[in-house]
Amino acid sequence: MKKILPIFLVIAGIAILLPSFLNDKEPPLPTIPDDLEGFIIDSPATPLPDFTLIDHHNKPFTNDNLKGKWSLVFFGYTNCPDVCPTSMTVMNQVAQLAETPKDTQYVFITVDPKRDTPEQMKSFTTYFNEAFIGVSGEKEEIDKFKEPLGVIYNFEGDTNSDEYIVTHFAAIYMIDPSGKERAYVLPPHSKEQVAKAYQIIRKNYE
Repeated sequence: MKKILPIFLVIAGIAILLPSFLNDKEPPLPTIPDDLEGFIIDSPATPLPDFTLIDHHNKPFTNDNLKGKWSLVFFGYTNCPDVCPTSMTVMNQVAQLAETPKDTQYVFITVDPKRDTPEQMKSFTTYFNEAFIGVSGEKEEIDKFKEPLGVIYNFEGDTNSDEYIVTHFAAIYMIDPSGKERAYVLPPHSKEQVAKAYQIIRKNYE
């Protein structure tokens, strides 16, 4: 009886944990069309750490703001001369497509919080779309968010002036309703590229 009891406990433990394991199992990776370049899927999805930032309404923006809905997220800065305006324009074009789910959230996060105050973020972000959300905050909190996503940025020039530029990783990230990063799309971005990638992700991981 003493030998049977430990075996029974092991089997009981497996029976308890098995449903949880099956529920957490990732679906198979979808097939990516040959003409869809720069589309990277993370499997398993990448969890995000806790962070506390500020949106362009001066309200807290945390992990909870990324839960319960799909989000397209882009890191950049408002003084960016080319890549950021282009990618923001593409995100607006994607938002206007009939086939893009209307429950999608679009978030622009600055990597230049010194200059990009909530007020500046509001002016920049809503220029592209009134529904877009601009997010700023302390550099340390931005770094917490960007770290697991592999976002790299560097300041070039005199940061004591307003003349410096920021070189940065310019992918558009797709965050699922559990608050995990599912995929990203590398630049150069186009409406067709981002829309098709997003449709594949939603269909496979909805």
